[in-house]
Amino acid sequence: MGKYLYGASVQGIQGFIFKTNKLQEIVGASEIIKSIEEKFRDFPNYNKEDKHILLNAAGNVKALFDDKESCEDVVKHFSKNIQQEAYGITVSQALIEISGDKPTKEEFRRLDDCLKIQRNKPSIPLDASLNIMELNPKTAKPIYDYDKRNEKLDKATFQKRKAYTEWFEENRKKDKNFKELKELSALSNGKNKLAVIHADGNGLGKLVPELKEKLSTFSVALDKATRQAFEDAKTEGMKIREVILGGDDLTVICDANEALGFTQRYLENFEKNTANIKELNGLTDKLTACAGIAYTNEKYPFHYAVDLAEALCKESKNHANREASCVMFHNIQSSNFQKWSKFVDDELTITNDKCSIRCDFGPYYLNKATEPLIIDFLNSVGAYACEGSPITRLRNWMSELHKSSGYAENLLKRINLMIEQSGEWNCEIMDRNLQKLNKELSNEKLIIQKDGEWRTPIYDILQILSVTEAK
Repeated sequence: MGKYLYGASVQGIQGFIFKTNKLQEIVGASEIIKSIEEKFRDFPNYNKEDKHILLNAAGNVKALFDDKESCEDVVKHFSKNIQQEAYGITVSQALIEISGDKPTKEEFRRLDDCLKIQRNKPSIPLDASLNIMELNPKTAKPIYDYDKRNEKLDKATFQKRKAYTEWFEENRKKDKNFKELKELSALSNGKNKLAVIHADGNGLGKLVPELKEKLSTFSVALDKATRQAFEDAKTEGMKIREVILGGDDLTVICDANEALGFTQRYLENFEKNTANIKELNGLTDKLTACAGIAYTNEKYPFHYAVDLAEALCKESKNHANREASCVMFHNIQSSNFQKWSKFVDDELTITNDKCSIRCDFGPYYLNKATEPLIIDFLNSVGAYACEGSPITRLRNWMSELHKSSGYAENLLKRINLMIEQSGEWNCEIMDRNLQKLNKELSNEKLIIQKDGEWRTPIYDILQILSVTEAK
């Protein structure tokens, strides 16, 4: 009797979770997505002994079956049950017969090819509407129920709020002082700013086929390492909520004040924890991860912020060639997000009479000697946040860069001369901080050649200072 390799991929997770700006519904949707892992593990329609879970995290499932009938039962019912409990997501499935007791690298690739084909097939949403139906004005989906305030709820919103209520009641039983999280303002800082952080491991696509029979134990170990990295990166009293956490994926919402420091600690912990995964012996010393941070106002359409965080994470991966841990960030000031390259053209490129200057100096790396480091950037931000720093004058310098390179150069000389004469701020310490970011930087030289273009770190520093509160 042949064995069968089963794969499932949950699509539309981000849209399902972040379709709303209500934290109550985001938390509820997150809890529903979390439950998918347990639902597959405890699927009731077949003998558990016939199932060998190889991967079950972040909406991706791979399992080995000894019995064709049990596998067919999962294919018939698992996708249907999940989509009925979470209106708005789609589950793609694939199944192949394997030649031996364990799947080979080629068979894993064949399964992934089948899943890609399934993902490209359109699916009919369960909450499709007819013209005669009354719609929820916030989601344009058919009304399913009303809340206590007579607010119209579609099926997906109803499911999210129900899941939130169950989550809250469960936590309130454990802790009578457990606070409700209904609005995003519960996570924002005094400037009404919060951050969406998306982090993703590097090189997992190449590693999975190499792991073969170790994939199952590796999947469990990686999931544990990621969750522990998140827990260890948090500080006491930190305003943060995990939305997606599992496998090598992390998406959280947090107070803007804490975002960059939390990301640095998470990347450090992720590398440290994955270095202890014994299944990686002989393949790699540890796993690295890249991250993107979107700083946004609490009332900004949240799905745009999530899209930007993902785009920044992808840019970080491309720059690092998926080999080192690093992070990019951006403070959203426009009305929407289309793509990162448009932000670069519209907001992050200064063209004057002499040259074009890029204002994004990152990504900032965890520990790569030839690149600017997160810790050195944080030190520079701290120095410019000190009393007496020329930060207001440097904003004027950035404005002058748009007009004339010569005017900006003369203004920078006057700024440095005034600071030296006043003695209000330690220029020597700042020089050292800038040189740690890049050896060519100094108080007198804030624009350098990097990655084949003229760049300055000052805009990044101004961004962080504008969205965070002084300590």
